[in-house]
Amino acid sequence: MVGSLMFLELMVVMEAQPLVPSMFIFGDSVVDVGNNNDIYTIVKANFPPYGRDFTTHKPTGRFCNGKLATDFTAENLGFTSYPQAYLSKKAKGKNLLTGANFASAASGYYDGTAKLYANRSDTSMCCAYIRDTNDMYT
Repeated sequence: MVGSLMFLELMVVMEAQPLVPSMFIFGDSVVDVGNNNDIYTIVKANFPPYGRDFTTHKPTGRFCNGKLATDFTAENLGFTSYPQAYLSKKAKGKNLLTGANFASAASGYYDGTAKLYANRSDTSMCCAYIRDTNDMYT
C-alpha cells in the first residue's frame, strides 16, 4: 500500500510541472521534428512511411517512423507536448516559452554541408534563430 501511494504521489508531481522550464534542441536529422518541411531542400521527411508509428500516425518531418530520443526526453522531463519545430507556424509567441526545436536535417557544423542539399537552415541560420528567440523574451 505504501509503495502504491508513493507511486501515485510521484505521478502527481510529474503531471504538475516539467522538471525544467523549457527545452531547446539543436542538431541535424537525428532530432529534426519538421524544420525542413517548409524550406526549399530535397532533405525532407514529411511523407509516408515516416510517422506511421508516431502518436498521430502521420508524417511530421521526423526522420523516423515514431518518436525521437528528444521526444522521450521531453516526456521524461514532464512535458505534455514536444518542442515545436522553430520554423513551423505553431512556434510563435507563448508556444516558444516551453522551448523550440532548431534542428534541421542535412545541417552541420560546416555550413558548406547544408548548402550541398540546398538547405537554408545551416549553423549560422540556427544561431540567428536562437538570437531572435532570445530577443523576444529579453
